[in-house]
Amino acid sequence: MTRNEAITIILNSTIEDLSKEEREEILIDWWGIDQNHPGFDNLPKTLKSEILHFDEPQRDAMDEVYNVLLFVALRKKYLGVRNEYLSKRVSVLLHSNQEVEGVQEELYSCPCCEFKTLPIKGEYEICLVCFWEDDGNTYLNYYSSPNHMTLAHARENFVEYGAVNETSLQFLQSDRLEMFCK
Repeated sequence: MTRNEAITIILNSTIEDLSKEEREEILIDWWGIDQNHPGFDNLPKTLKSEILHFDEPQRDAMDEVYNVLLFVALRKKYLGVRNEYLSKRVSVLLHSNQEVEGVQEELYSCPCCEFKTLPIKGEYEICLVCFWEDDGNTYLNYYSSPNHMTLAHARENFVEYGAVNETSLQFLQSDRLEMFCK
C-alpha cells in the first residue's frame, strides 16, 4: 500500500470519528484557506465558492460537503510520518497486516526535541512532538517570545514532560514519538 493510500484510510476514519465540536473547530481554523494553498484546488466548486464568499461555514458542521476541507486540514499532520507508524495504524483499521511503502517527506529537525517534524525552518511552525514554535532561534539561552522560555528550558521540559511544558501535552497526540524520526 502506498503512503497516500494509507493516509487516506487513516484520515477518512479520523473524520468519521470527529465530534460536531471538533469539526467546527477545524473548519473555523481552516476557513481562511485561499486559492494559493495547494489543497484549495482539491475542494469542490460549491465549497470553494462558500469559502470565498462567507466568513464562516453556512451549513451544519456535520454536513459531508465539509469532509474534503477537513481532509486537507488533517493531512498536514501526516507530513513526514514514518511508514512503520502508518502501517501500524492502517493494520488496526483494516484488521489485517498492511505494509506501507513510499518515500517519506524530508522534514527539518525541531530545535527543541530534535524530531524531524518541521516542513520549513524558522517560520513559526509548531512541532507535533514537543509543541515548540520554531521561531528560527537555535541559541540555548536566547529567550523565545513565542514559546515564553529559552530553548534550554524547553529542552529540559521535554526530558521531564515530553513537551515544552506540561500544559502543552493536551495538544499533542499520545503516539507522537512513534510518528517521526529523530
